[in-house]
Amino acid sequence: MCCGLCGDTHLTPVLELVPTPPANAFVAERALGEVQACFPLELVLCESCRHVQLAHILDRYAMVGDAVDADSDWPEHQAHNLAWARELMERCCAPEQSLVIDIGCNDGSLMKLFEDAGWRVQGVEPSVNVAGTAIGRGIDTYPGFFQPSIAARIEDERGPARLVIAHDLMSQTDDPSGFFEGVRMLLRPDGLFSFEVPSLHALVADAGVDMITHATLDYHSVAPLMRALNRNGLELITVTRTRLHGGRLRGMARPMGGPAPVEASVAALLAEERRLGLADPDTYRTLASRLATIRNQLAVYLDSAKTAGLRIAAYGAQAGATTLLYQFGLDADVITFIADASPLHAGRYTPGLHIPVVAAAELEARRPDVVVVLAWQDAQAIAAQHPDFEAAGGRFLCPLPVPAPCA
Repeated sequence: MCCGLCGDTHLTPVLELVPTPPANAFVAERALGEVQACFPLELVLCESCRHVQLAHILDRYAMVGDAVDADSDWPEHQAHNLAWARELMERCCAPEQSLVIDIGCNDGSLMKLFEDAGWRVQGVEPSVNVAGTAIGRGIDTYPGFFQPSIAARIEDERGPARLVIAHDLMSQTDDPSGFFEGVRMLLRPDGLFSFEVPSLHALVADAGVDMITHATLDYHSVAPLMRALNRNGLELITVTRTRLHGGRLRGMARPMGGPAPVEASVAALLAEERRLGLADPDTYRTLASRLATIRNQLAVYLDSAKTAGLRIAAYGAQAGATTLLYQFGLDADVITFIADASPLHAGRYTPGLHIPVVAAAELEARRPDVVVVLAWQDAQAIAAQHPDFEAAGGRFLCPLPVPAPCA
């Protein structure tokens, strides 16, 4: 195994989590008798460039082949896409009929916003199911993982792009260098590459262990990412942190020598990451100890609740919930059901542990006493959507960054 960014083979194990099934492998009731295999979930640190990635990589085609998650099913994703599209359009100041390419376009929601604003649009999406939804919306979409051969076909058919977007797929490729090569092939000399990737900063600072799943291969910090971009003819010009999906780095790069200036945010985040010690293996040993403490604190709280006869449920069936359930020992003996606002998983059961997932409205109907908010970053919004639950004496509990009642 080698580093996905620099190719070095000297990788140091830094964080070992409880093995889990693939995070999105929810099952129907008829399949409850089938045993789901668990796979190692471990992070390694590159001794050369200090990049952090998964140690054990599953078949990426199997991971996305049956995916059904669509951006349009999640209101927070729709709001995120709208704000991001406006920001990108303002930054590009591109004339009408400029080309934008979305790598990992999901159901085409983001591209539809650009199309409505007068852009020519092109999508690439590895999940055949979700790509079909994008095509049904009228978005030209290549099904498959992005690579230089797909980039060459798009450039030949559509011409160079003013803007290339990679919302999340960059962290799911097993060939980042090929990914960057393809992006560079597609960009005009004055083009821009906009991306979002999981933030290693957020993982360490917030103990955001739920961002670690088998579908996400890379957990990025700025310094290794800058060097990888440079090796492929791209230069990072701006980078910020966002809260979506537990914490993301949102960056923008230009072709080397492009006109867009390098902004102060790059140096600022580099300095912030140095202070946090993201290149130091001891940082991850401290994180492991912190996670063990959180598990113990949750166990004490929930054991006490069960002893008192309280009923315990959870909220949030996003992919990272699988990691949380396994890491913190929250099985079906502790959690009676999981409520979720999306219709995608209602009526199904969580991977491996087989906890039933129900519609969000069931929270008021079933009236548990304590609800562990697995979608902890959205805890305030979730509580605001269920005032009757709290008014009846129910309690929302956030597991991270430290176990505490949701304020």
